[in-house]
Formats: sequence, structure tokens, C-alpha cells
Amino acid sequence: MIEICCGSYEDGMNAYYGGAKRIELNSALYLGGLSPSVSTLKLLKAKTDLKIICMVRPRAAGFCYDENEFIQMKEEAKDFLENGADGIAFGFLTKEFLVDKERTSEFVKLI
Repeated sequence: MIEICCGSYEDGMNAYYGGAKRIELNSALYLGGLSPSVSTLKLLKAKTDLKIICMVRPRAAGFCYDENEFIQMKEEAKDFLENGADGIAFGFLTKEFLVDKERTSEFVKLI
């Protein structure tokens, strides 16, 4: 299977026309990839048969998030899943740059 990292609706359509079967949908790839819009997800699901994994990342500058960002991320993940996302890409680190097992576990349960 070919999976392409896409930063826009146009990227997703180009990947589809190029033969991709699955994409990781982001925005702002120049920042390492941020959460895309729900409308981009919905358009791609309506126009293609792609499997779409949506990035949940509210900002650049690492993967250590405060409580408000974590709440936002959970809501974004719910919105993506309710609107046809086939999966969620995410990551959480502690201040010591270790995997944040508690938040990761909570997110896995949500998904």
C-alpha cells in the first residue's frame, strides 16, 4: 500500500489520482504537520475512496501539550472520527521527552 502525507485538499486529490490508497492528512506541512480542517476531510471522503488518517496536532514546537491543548486535541479527534476519518495520527511527550503513557492511553481509548 502507498500512503502519502498530504497537507491540503489538492495534495489529497493528487495522491488519489497518483494511485495512493491511504493518506495522512495534515495542514501546515512546513511546520511539521498540524491538524487539518474537518471540511478538507469531508471533501476528500466525498470525492475519493481514500483511507484517511488525520493528524491531531494543534501547534508546532514539539509534542508536550498543556491541559487546554489536550482537551482541544480530544475534540478534534472526535470531530475527525465522526466525519469519516479512518484513523488518527498523534503523539504525546512528557517534559522529560518520554512518551506520555497516560495521555497516549486516554487517546487510544477515545479512538
